[in-house]
Amino acid sequence: MPDSSSGKQQTESAPYLGGERRQVDPALWGGLLSQHEVRRREAAQTIVEQGLAGWYAERLLSTLPTLPIKERAQAGDALALLGDPRLPPPPLPAMLPVPAGEVWLGDTRFPNEAPPHALEIEGFSLAEYPVTHAQYAAFVEATGHRTPRSWRGKRPAPESANQPVTFVSARDAEAYCAWLSGQTGYTYRLPTETEWELAARGPQDRRDYPWGGPFTPEHANAWTRRGALKRVCAVGLFPEGRGPYGHADLSGNVWEWCASLYRPYPYHPADGREDPVSDEARAMRGGSWRSRPSSARCASRQGEPPTDSFTTVSFRVARDA
Repeated sequence: MPDSSSGKQQTESAPYLGGERRQVDPALWGGLLSQHEVRRREAAQTIVEQGLAGWYAERLLSTLPTLPIKERAQAGDALALLGDPRLPPPPLPAMLPVPAGEVWLGDTRFPNEAPPHALEIEGFSLAEYPVTHAQYAAFVEATGHRTPRSWRGKRPAPESANQPVTFVSARDAEAYCAWLSGQTGYTYRLPTETEWELAARGPQDRRDYPWGGPFTPEHANAWTRRGALKRVCAVGLFPEGRGPYGHADLSGNVWEWCASLYRPYPYHPADGREDPVSDEARAMRGGSWRSRPSSARCASRQGEPPTDSFTTVSFRVARDA
C-alpha cells in the first residue's frame, strides 16, 4: 500500500513550541507510516536525533482516528520506535477502576456462553492495556524467566515494544503478576471471567461489544472481509472501541488469559473454578486479530491448558480495589 498519509500532512502544523510553529516534515511522516520496516526505522532515527520524538509521537496519536486501518498498525510500529507516550515506564501498568456492579454473563448464541445470568461483582482495577513486550521484557531481564518464542534472542523487536506480549502461558502470566507485585507493593493478578466481562460490558448491560454498538473495522482489530489488519498491532490503536470504563482492546487484537477455570455456565464462584493451582483449562476472553467479529464479543469465551502459549494470546493485570 502506498504511503498515502504523507501528502495529507504536508501543510499541517503544530502549536507553538518555544516560540516557533513546527511543521510536519512530509518525508519523515511518510517514512513513519511506510509499510517498509527499514524506511520506518530510518525516519524514526532521524526524528529522535532531531529531538522531536515526543512531538511526532503526539502527532501520530492525534491522527489515529483519521488514518486508514492498515496505516494505524504502521503508526503503532512508529510509536514504538519513537517511545510511546501513552505507556508508563516498565513495569508500571496504567490501571483504570471498575466500580462494583451487577454483570450479565453469557449469551444464548453459543452453548459455552449459555445460560445468560447475572452476578454481583465487587469493585476492582484493571489495566488499561494488555501487558506489552516492553513491560514483559523488564520481567524477563530481572528474573531470567523464559522468553517468548517470538523474540529475537533475549529482547523483542523494537517495533513490537508496545504490542501485547504473546506466546505466554497462563503460568507465565501468573509469574509476571507475582514479580510485578513484589516490585510495586500492590497485589497484581489475572482478572476473573466475571471481572473481565464487567469491565467489557458495564453494569446490567448486555451489549455485544465494549463500545456498545455494532462491529466495524474501526472499532477493533479482528478478521473481517474489509480492512482487516491480519496481524497483531500496538495496544490502543482503536480509540473508538474502548469499553464503558475506558479500557482499550477488550475486543480483538489478542485473546486474554483469565484466572478462572474454563467451566460451563452458570458461573458459581465457590465451585472451585477460581483454583489457582488447578491444571484444568483456563478461560480466555476478547478474541484476537485472527477472530471473526462473532468471537470478539463481550460474551465470547474459550479455554486452553494453563501451560500452553499461542501467537494470539496475551493477558492484562487486575488489582483489588
